[in-house]
Amino acid sequence: MNWTDRLQQRFGFLAIPGLGRYIVGLQLVCFVIGISRPDVLGSLSLDPSMVADGQWWRLFSFLFVPSLTPFNIFFAIFYFVFQWMVFQSLEAEWGAFKLTLYCAMGWLCALALPLIAWASSRAILLTSGAYWSVSIELAFAYLYPDTMIYLYMIVPVKMKWMAWLIGVFLLYEIFTQGMSEALPIGVGLMNYLVFFGPDYVSRSRHAYQVHKGRRVFTAAKREADSVLAPRACCQCGAGPDKELRLCACERCGDAGKIWCIDHLPAHLEQVKAAAAPRSSAPAAGRPAGPPQGPSKPKRRKK
Repeated sequence: MNWTDRLQQRFGFLAIPGLGRYIVGLQLVCFVIGISRPDVLGSLSLDPSMVADGQWWRLFSFLFVPSLTPFNIFFAIFYFVFQWMVFQSLEAEWGAFKLTLYCAMGWLCALALPLIAWASSRAILLTSGAYWSVSIELAFAYLYPDTMIYLYMIVPVKMKWMAWLIGVFLLYEIFTQGMSEALPIGVGLMNYLVFFGPDYVSRSRHAYQVHKGRRVFTAAKREADSVLAPRACCQCGAGPDKELRLCACERCGDAGKIWCIDHLPAHLEQVKAAAAPRSSAPAAGRPAGPPQGPSKPKRRKK
C-alpha cells in the first residue's frame, strides 16, 4: 500500500467524481468569454494583491483560462476533446480520489511561487495554468505511452513522443530564459515528480542492475572463449552445426580433441585396433606358448 492509498483510506470522502468534466467545462466557458469579452479575462488571472482585496475566485479561475488564440477555433476543438479524453482515462485508471489529489497538488504548486513572492516582498509574479495542464498531459503519457492521438485530427503521434516533445520544449524554455523560468517549471511540475518520481528511480535501478549483469556475463563469456579451444572437429573442421564429442581417452594420445559424430566411430576403431596387439603380445624375455612346469628326473631301467 503506497502513500496515495493510505490517504484515500482517511480522506476518500474528498474525492470529486467526474472532476474532468467540470475542468473542461470551465475551460470552455473561459474560452467563450475570451472570444466575446476579452477584457473579462483580466479579472480571472492570478493577482495576489487583488486576492487580498477580496477577489478570492482568482485563486482558482487562473487555472481555467486556456492559453489559446481566441480565434483559433479549430485548435480549440482539438484541445478540449483531447483534455476530455485525458481526464476520463486518468479517472478510469486512478479513480476519482487519486485524480482529485493529483489536480489539487498541481493547483497548490501553481499557487506556491506567486503567493510566496507577494507575501515576502509584495512582488507580483504572473502565472497561468499552463504547467498545471502540462503535468496532467505528462501523467497521461506516462500511463498510456502507446496511445495514438491525432494532432489537428490529421497527424498521428504516440503519447510517449508527445511527452518527449513537451520535455524538449521545457528544456528550450529553461535554456533561453534561465533560472527565471526553471524555478516555475520545476515547482509547477512538482505533482508529477511526486507521483512518478519513485517509479523513475526504481526503473533506473533495475536498468542499471540489468546492465551490470550483462556486462559481467559478457566478460565471463569472453574469458571462457579465450581459454577454451574453438569447438570444431579436429579431422573435418565441422563446427557447432554438427553434433560434437570431446575425446576423453588418455591412452590414444588425442585426449582433449573434438570429433564430430561422423568421424568419432572411425577414431574409436583405430584406438581399439592399436590397443589389441599390445594386449595379445607375449611378455618380453618369455617364450611363447603355454607355461611349462619343472621337469622330473627320468628313472634308469635296471
